[in-house]
Amino acid sequence: MLRHSWLAGLLVGLALCNHAVGADVSSPVAITVTSKVIRDHFGGVGFHADFSLPWSTPEHFDQVLAKRWRELEPSFARVSHWWLNDQPGVRDPKMLQDLARQLVFMKQSANTEIYLTTMGLGPVRQGDARLDYVRAVVDDLEYLWKQGATNIRQFCVTNELSSAEWADLTKDLPTFRDYHRLIFEELKKRQLPIRLLATDASPIVYWKTLEWASANMDEITGVYGGHHYANGNGVDDLSFYGWFRERCAWGVGIARARQKDFILGEFGPAQYLQQKFGLRWDTCLYYGTPQESMAGLQLAEAALAAINGGVYAMGYWTFTDFPDRPEWHGINQWGLFKWLTQGSEPRAPYYAYGLLTKFFRGPATVYQVETEQENLRVAAIERRADKTWSIAVVNRNALDTPISIALPAGASAAAFRKYVYDARKPPQTEDGDLQGPVGKVEPNSNRLTDIVGGLTLTVYTTAYDEVPPAPVRGIEVSKLPDGKLIKWSANTEAGLGYYRVYHEGIRIGSTVATQFADEGPTRSKPGKYTVVAVDLSGNAIPAK
Repeated sequence: MLRHSWLAGLLVGLALCNHAVGADVSSPVAITVTSKVIRDHFGGVGFHADFSLPWSTPEHFDQVLAKRWRELEPSFARVSHWWLNDQPGVRDPKMLQDLARQLVFMKQSANTEIYLTTMGLGPVRQGDARLDYVRAVVDDLEYLWKQGATNIRQFCVTNELSSAEWADLTKDLPTFRDYHRLIFEELKKRQLPIRLLATDASPIVYWKTLEWASANMDEITGVYGGHHYANGNGVDDLSFYGWFRERCAWGVGIARARQKDFILGEFGPAQYLQQKFGLRWDTCLYYGTPQESMAGLQLAEAALAAINGGVYAMGYWTFTDFPDRPEWHGINQWGLFKWLTQGSEPRAPYYAYGLLTKFFRGPATVYQVETEQENLRVAAIERRADKTWSIAVVNRNALDTPISIALPAGASAAAFRKYVYDARKPPQTEDGDLQGPVGKVEPNSNRLTDIVGGLTLTVYTTAYDEVPPAPVRGIEVSKLPDGKLIKWSANTEAGLGYYRVYHEGIRIGSTVATQFADEGPTRSKPGKYTVVAVDLSGNAIPAK
């Protein structure tokens, strides 16, 4: 999309061939999931996720946004709260209604916990003007709660300590504290159980603001957090994982000293920030280049570094692209898939990070993992609700590596499904489906023995079932002015994900709704329509 050069091709070639160690198949690398707990209440791997419903369509919501959210099941999300035309305290009622709809959907579909933050705070004078502003903030929070968005658990007064300019409050932390102090008092008055987050700073060089917040505003702070993008670390930088894990552990240490959690609110690979076509472009440096698939591997290892560093939850920026709106004077294309006007096509990292959002859900316990080889990055969790286990292995070796994973006493004896993201050949699936399992690995004497491919993310999990949903009933087809409308009876089984729609055995779409408008190439062709229900484990009866 942005650059395709001989240099980019050379760099990815080096990344794919570099560091070929630990490939002796006769001696598996020992990995031990210990009984030592890193975090006993992990909130999950998730996204910053703005659905931008005012610029979406009902079909886009049903067939893309809602379908993929249900399939990826993120248990954590950071979401934007906007004012009208960057006027602090002035709301657009329709936008607020759409935000409530999004948050309630997230709660109902995946029990997603929400961290909300205001974009475009803007400077507000002290005194009555600031009190009025604070009441407007809490009015919105109270409205969202009353609409059912009780999954809002954290709020920060502003994105990345920004007021008039990006990060300008890093130089005026007392003003940041004053906003939060007033919001804290108003939340308490209205008995809204929402924790305030400090400091939302980005990048890591600004995380020193956490120390100030800990010393000066802990009594009004419910949780700590920060952001970081790997701008100084290329996708082939093997030092990034250890460095980022230690930085996350440092932030977690600041929070834990105050008996609080630490959230990684935004993170991702290196940024591309340039002017293009007279607009400011903000996207991943590697999107649209030969290194895009390696960015998926780096994103996965960044998530594992954060998990092993003890963070409470994390949100990749972003779930989907923002709509292209020139009046915003910028283009934001960080999504793991493109916006509807670009066809909602998934990017390669979707298939890496999506495995982690789906299987590293909270609440869960994170266990410390020891490995004989540093080029294997490993994280392990046990989910509280169902006692299922998920283990993720990023293999930074270029060659396949045999491994032997020792599980702690009492771990699940069930077979582990195996899912793979290969940076050399990223998945390509129909309609943006998350890739399915490649097989199973049976534990033997509390040990998993397998071979992980070079430059892959491999996830082993017992969080699945194998019973497909019942056949879809009541299919009816009627005419539209320019196509056909297919309707069917809802499947009410627990764990339903979405529906796949077929014409003469060829898949033509997906949706979470119980109807689908065929307005594509098959709209005027005769033939049978079939609808298949898919559950959250990816099980489905084959289409006939």
